[in-house]
Amino acid sequence: MKHKILYLFVAVAMLSACNDNLEDSTFTISEEVPAATWLKENGYSQWVSLLEYTNLYSTINLNAGDYTLFVLNNEAVNAYLSENNYPSVSSINMDYAKLLVKYHTIAGNQYSQVDFTNDVLPDTTATGDRLTVTFDDNGDYFVNTEAKITNFDIATTNATLFIIDKMLSPVTEYIYDRLEDDAEWSLFKELLEATALDSLVKQPESGKASQYTLFVVPNSVFGAANISNLSALADTLNAGQDREAWKATDNAMYRYAAYHFLSGAYSTNDFVKVDTTSTSSQVLILETLSEADFLEFQSIESNFYINYDTASMSGVQFLETTNLLCKNGMIHTVDAPMYIKAPSTIPATTWELTDYDVLAREIPEYRLSSLTSALDYPLGDLLEKYGASFPYQWQTVASRFSPVSYYVGTSTDSIGKYFMNHDALNIDLGQYGYVEMESPTIVADSTTYYVGLSFYNTFGSAPGNRITIYLDDELVGTMYTSGGKAPSRFKKDPKPEEWIAIPKVDQKKPENNEYIVGEVTFETTGKHKLRIEDNQGGDIYLDYILFTPKK
Repeated sequence: MKHKILYLFVAVAMLSACNDNLEDSTFTISEEVPAATWLKENGYSQWVSLLEYTNLYSTINLNAGDYTLFVLNNEAVNAYLSENNYPSVSSINMDYAKLLVKYHTIAGNQYSQVDFTNDVLPDTTATGDRLTVTFDDNGDYFVNTEAKITNFDIATTNATLFIIDKMLSPVTEYIYDRLEDDAEWSLFKELLEATALDSLVKQPESGKASQYTLFVVPNSVFGAANISNLSALADTLNAGQDREAWKATDNAMYRYAAYHFLSGAYSTNDFVKVDTTSTSSQVLILETLSEADFLEFQSIESNFYINYDTASMSGVQFLETTNLLCKNGMIHTVDAPMYIKAPSTIPATTWELTDYDVLAREIPEYRLSSLTSALDYPLGDLLEKYGASFPYQWQTVASRFSPVSYYVGTSTDSIGKYFMNHDALNIDLGQYGYVEMESPTIVADSTTYYVGLSFYNTFGSAPGNRITIYLDDELVGTMYTSGGKAPSRFKKDPKPEEWIAIPKVDQKKPENNEYIVGEVTFETTGKHKLRIEDNQGGDIYLDYILFTPKK
């Protein structure tokens, strides 16, 4: 994937604005031209008319814009106008016309054909939505399964263009809307309503919607299991027939419904952890919204399974409808009721310290891949707004307004691009200040874990901050230096990518373990309280904590 070293922030800002302040400006460089000029010079007059009508022509012409554009030729635009009874481009409602242009535009990254993986694109469009690019057995490529790509990788000075044969329909439906639209999903919709989980997937009254992945069981699949209504499902689950009780989080009906949710939008490619030494992928274990319940994902000899059972050599599989894009996440359909199943193994758990839904709702730039400069977002106001329910609670002697902040970098900067999701928790608590937060559910059965830490060492090879880590008020290891001399395997001074401490666990040679803070034993599965105490003061960027079962 091609990334330019320098981005121009105004390129993204202009796509969000109503007017084109750069109208009548010229951006041609030597003999090459930017995207909008190329379209005008090569016969795409109808799409150019749409850009000019929406006042986005010069914005798309920004030389440092770094766009991927999906563009229609004149014939395809005319077909769209005819189908919708528009006499001309200027007959389209202005707001919707802008939505169309932005939905066909990815700002901040240039894709090429080799980047398409028959799945969802990682970057969002200028409307904040994601697109799928899939291909069939004939080698034809389609965007959102509705528009065929007819020309690939047209390079201009500021963009890569793909020509498509049909106008894309912007995603406006939320997950609940999709459930309402499909009669084959009616029983599953009733299940969400009966357990009050439907509120999670409806359009929010205000603010940004949280993202979810939903595994939908169609009516026909329920029917094959002799389940034709909610009462029959409740009997199967031993949940009782008290419908009010179904809304309790410990009720079997609620837990079953919540078991079909993941927090965050996952596409099919996100579920496969490649193992180059085997015909099977590594097992990916993800926590569901049913507390302490997990789903296992694995590809075995090119067949993808959820909760694969080695004894029966079978598991839940996807049906044809997968990667169904919604404003608030993704829908996949499955071929079995997908009852709750305990994980087959105790998994390693990667706890990203910025993985909290409230951050995604409240911070517009949360994990935004198209930022042109890094952002350090103070969390003091959010702590004041949410009080005790805010995931981070801290005590500090520092004079900063917010000694705890959310850091998100860009895909090209020397810090953020190495973090998981290029974000981190930035703390400067002053000596003996501390921050506390709750962990995700960690599977355990008197299990001892190595505890590893991934962080950014702002001090390079010089001594850095000193911190201590507590889990459930018990000290893990000893005081930990978050800076200092580079690991011995680095022969030269640390480079930026080597400042990111990736926890390494060598089960056979413990002396080789690096960035391992210590060990902890959990008796039962559950959540835990993490406390990080600053013993020196100064900035430190915390990426994630890795819990690896000790064998």
